[in-house]
Order: sequence, then C-alpha cells, then structure tokens
Amino acid sequence: MRHDRVESEDARAVVRLIIAVSRRRTFLRAAVALAIGSVASAPIVAAASLFHWQQSAQALLAGGVVAITVVMALSSQWRTYRASALSIERARPSCLNVLVTAEELLRQPDRASPIMRDRVYATAARAVVGLRASEVVPLGRAFGAVACAAAVTLLLSPTGRTGVQQLSETVTTRLDGPVAETGLVRVIVSPPPYTGQATLELRNPDRIDVLEGSRLRFAVPSGWRVRFGTGAHSTELIARDSGYFVVEEPGEGGGRRLIPLSVSPDQTPSVRIDAPAKDLLVPQGGRTIPIAISASDDLGLETLELRYTKVSGTGEQFEFVEGTVPVRVERRSGRVWRADGGLALASLKLGPGDSLVYRAVARDQRPGDAGLAASDTYFVEIAGPGQVALEGVEMPPALERYAMSQQMIVMKLERLRAREAGMPGAAVVEETASISAEQRTVRANFVFLLGGHVDDEEVEAEQSHEIQEGRLENTARKDINSAISQMTRVEQGLSAVNTSAALPPARAAVESLQRAFGRSRYLLRSLAARSRLDPARRLTGDLSDAADWRRIVPAAEARHGEAARQMLDRLLRLAEGMASGRPSDPADLHGLAEAALAIDPGSPLWREVARKLPDANRLSAVQEVIALMSPETLRGALPRTPLSQPESPIRRALDAERRKVKDAERRK
Repeated sequence: MRHDRVESEDARAVVRLIIAVSRRRTFLRAAVALAIGSVASAPIVAAASLFHWQQSAQALLAGGVVAITVVMALSSQWRTYRASALSIERARPSCLNVLVTAEELLRQPDRASPIMRDRVYATAARAVVGLRASEVVPLGRAFGAVACAAAVTLLLSPTGRTGVQQLSETVTTRLDGPVAETGLVRVIVSPPPYTGQATLELRNPDRIDVLEGSRLRFAVPSGWRVRFGTGAHSTELIARDSGYFVVEEPGEGGGRRLIPLSVSPDQTPSVRIDAPAKDLLVPQGGRTIPIAISASDDLGLETLELRYTKVSGTGEQFEFVEGTVPVRVERRSGRVWRADGGLALASLKLGPGDSLVYRAVARDQRPGDAGLAASDTYFVEIAGPGQVALEGVEMPPALERYAMSQQMIVMKLERLRAREAGMPGAAVVEETASISAEQRTVRANFVFLLGGHVDDEEVEAEQSHEIQEGRLENTARKDINSAISQMTRVEQGLSAVNTSAALPPARAAVESLQRAFGRSRYLLRSLAARSRLDPARRLTGDLSDAADWRRIVPAAEARHGEAARQMLDRLLRLAEGMASGRPSDPADLHGLAEAALAIDPGSPLWREVARKLPDANRLSAVQEVIALMSPETLRGALPRTPLSQPESPIRRALDAERRKVKDAERRK
C-alpha cells in the first residue's frame, strides 16, 4: 500500500496514517519479541554458566533471541494493514468502522463504485483528522521492552553486573530531565460511564475530540495553569460544549498553548414504524393490526416499546387513555434492534368513531429522558355512522380528526416540551412548525363557525358598539372568540419555537371551548346597528394613570458571519499598524488566536487561523492569515443591488443612444 499511487487526497491521508501505524506496530512487536527472547534464553545461559561454557552460552542466547524475535516480529497477522486499521478504530471509536471499510477498498477497489469509494475515503479522512500515529500506538511499551531485554543481557554478561548501577543512574537522570524541559501536557479522557468505553490518555494533543459528558483531567507541570475559554482556571472539566483550552506557562514571558475541544453529542435513537406506516380507517374493532418497528443508535439501545393513546368522545369532550403494547424485540446488535407486535383492537374496546394513536418509543443508555426518541405518529380509526371503510385503504388526509382537536394540540405540545431538550435544533423547529400548521387548521374551523374573524383593529373598533348594545352578549360566542385569540397566541409561540410560551394559551383555548360547548350550544348572528356618540362624555375620563410610552425595539440577531467580519477588522487594523512600523504585541496575537478559535472550535479553518496567529509577527504572515479567512467574512453578507452600484453618466448616455438607434430601425 503506497500513498503516492492513490489519486484522492482523502485516500492518501488515510493511507499515510495506516502505514505510520503499521510501522509503529512492527517496531513495538519487534521490541516485545526481543524482550521475550532474552527472558526465554536466560535459563539456558544460566545452565551453561554452571559448566563454564561461556562462548556456548552466548551463542545460545544470541540464537534464541534472534529466532524468537524474527518469528514474532514478522507475524503476518500482526503486520497486516487491516490490523492497523482496527487499532485506529479502537483508538477513536467515533470512526464507526469506516476506516476498516476504507482500508478494504484500498486493497480491493473493485468492490465499490468510484463515487462510493470517494465518499468512504472522505468520511474516513474526516473521522481521523488530527489523529497521530503516536496516539494509536504509543511506543512507551516498546522502550520498556527494549530496556528489559538490555537488562537481561547485561545481567547475564560478565561485565554487565558491574555496570547495572551506572546504567540505572543514567536512565533515571534521562527520565527526570526531559519531562521538566519539554513541558509534557497529558489529558486523561474518561467517557461517560454508560458508554462502557475505556479511559484514554492524550499527550501534548493538537486537538481533543470527545463525547458529550466526558470528564477531562489535565496533568501539567508544576506552576502551569489550564482554563477553558474565558472561564476560571481548572484542570478538570465535564465536556458539554465545544470550545478551546488555554494552557499557560508560568512567568510573564511564558507561552500559551491553544487546544481546540470538539464535543460530539450522543445522538438520540432513530426509530421508525416500518409497517403499516400509514393511517387506517377500519370498519370494526375486532381485528389485529400487525406492527413492525426498527430502531438504531450510535452507541447502544436500552429499551424499545410501542405506545398508544386511545381517543374517544366528540367535540372538545375527548377522553384520552394511554398504554403500552407488548412487542417481541430482536437484538441484531447492541445498536440495531427490530421489534414485531400487534394492535388488538378488540382488547382495547374501541367503539365506532373512536381512534387509536400509536407510536414507537426507543431509549438509549443515557440516564433520564435525554435519550428518548419517538417515531412518526399513526392512528387507526373505527368507522362511525355514515363512514364507509375499505380494507387496506389508507385514511384520507381530510378525515384526520386527531389533528382537528385543540386538546390533541395540547397533548402534542406537552410531549414535545418533555423531550425537546434532547432533540436537535432542526428537529424541534420542524415539529413546532407541524403543530403550528395543525393549530391554524383548528383555528380556521372555528373562525368559519363564527362566520369570519376581524383582523383589522379599526374595523373591530367600529363594530365594538354591538357588544355594548348586548347584541353579541352570548356566552358561547364570547368563549369561542376568546379561544380563537388564545389560538393566535399559540401560533405566535410556535413561530418563535417557544413551547413554554405556546402551552399556556393552548390550555386556555381548550377551557374556553369546553365552556362554549358545555353551557351555550347555540350562536346568535345579528345585523350591525350603529349608535350615536354622546358628546357629553368627551374628555371625562380619569387621566391619573396616563404616562409616557416608548416602544421597546427587540435586539436584532447577529447576521451569519458577523464574528468573522469583526475578526477581519481587528486583523486589518493590526496589519495597518505593522505597515506603519509599529511592532506587534505577542499578547495581542494570542488574544486574536483565542478569538478566532472561539468562533468555531470544530472548524479546520479557524483552528488553522488560531495556529498561525501566535507566530504572525511579520506583516506578510498577517496578510496570509487575512487571505485565509477572507472567504468566511462573505457568509451572511447582503448581495449587491443596482442601488449599491450607481450607473455612470457615460453608461446612461450610451444606453440612451442605443435605444434611439433601435427605435429608428423599428420605424423603418
């Protein structure tokens, strides 16, 4: 396997890492074999020494050591590139077997199409970015094995016993000196206990990639300090968000190391219902509907179950009963499960017009509800009077009655609020948008029931005399109007992706509708009649509570790329000062490096900018950094418009002359 024979840059990066790991594994195996050969030859040499066979003993020692070393070091099972890829996977579990796949495609490229190979290489290259061969195969054991072999050899040699003390002192001196001089920074990474992953030790890492909830502990030389971002100094941290560490050396002139931290969240399980995967309208409740479920997780699943909600009743007087259906779970692996079960409608006692809403719920191994995920929701409805149900026919969307109830919207909001903390932001936005659409549908039905709704404040003010005259003093109409207003507030809260603001008005809307349908089940429709204003009541109100009012303008959100543009402005001012002869301050350069890393610690671009800035003490180096980050400053910028590019008078005159020529040709 040679990286110069591979065309893709991602593939070359993967090949280089595998070759480097393979060489270190070979060296480690040879060192271990040397130590084993020396120890195995010791009894033979000791026996030969009793009979004063010094030359024979030395020959046996050398022959045994060489034979065992060659056999063990050249073992094909140890030297294969597949074994090296597996060791990389163990060192970085987030690779998820993609490196082994890439290594197999490098040896046998005909097993996949070129497009698929490039995709696998690209994924593997991203998975091992920043990973060094020394982290996969540390050679500390190799040096220990060599030292063991050397010690055995010296002890068995005639002059070795006298030099053991000197060798011990030399090794002790070498071990004590360089650690203090080089400033070794060790990071002990302890993954969350529920993952079952082993603790890792990183030495002088360029970056740290961990799972959310991992414990990081720094071991630094005496006097050194560690802080996370702009926080307080601490050598221990629970990884929650991506950022960067600053390792500060003691003294005023001490240097600083920036170590980016990339935190990967534990993804919620992916669960779906494979069959029937549609809403059904059945003629009667005496059948059993088979259900097939599949679920997967990035680390491991804990439970998988099928839950249902029985809906019975009419109007807003619905009754909801929740429960769980037993299923048979097939664990294909710790991360992939399948389940089969059935909805026995007869045992659930569903009557005509009743509905059964069901969904699959999976949980990973995290404690609490953070690892809880649910599939899409489907329902089965028993045909009521006047409905005709055909076997195997999907329920028409127009008859989705569970989405037409305000009470169901309250239930959906409660479920979303209970699990939105562990959901990705995009999923929360998508689900709130779906509930908002259902809320608009429910609101439109009640607006239609009242014959329309006034959205214009001026028109509503003109018609307010109707309420004063008692023409609309009907309890049902007032309650429904109140419910419609609450539904509007629900839509506003959902548009802002704020379930805490949407849930209270949704519950208030249900209460208003229950009052409307419970007490006054009739609506009065009356014609408008204008009233005359009483001039005697003008300017007779109480002005003691009158006060000035000022509109509160909400703070505008920062545009995408604003942090990059601010960073570019600071660099341009630094370059301007260096061009005028003012030298750069190392503290300012380190501050700029921290600011660049704070924009996006997981981005390779900003990590490269942060790496270059501390050494950018020349104008050309600063200009190189500016050129590197300039494309990022265009993100979120407004496109150019004709108003921002005024046309020159010469251009306008030329266009006018061309129009005159075209008009003259058209007349001819």
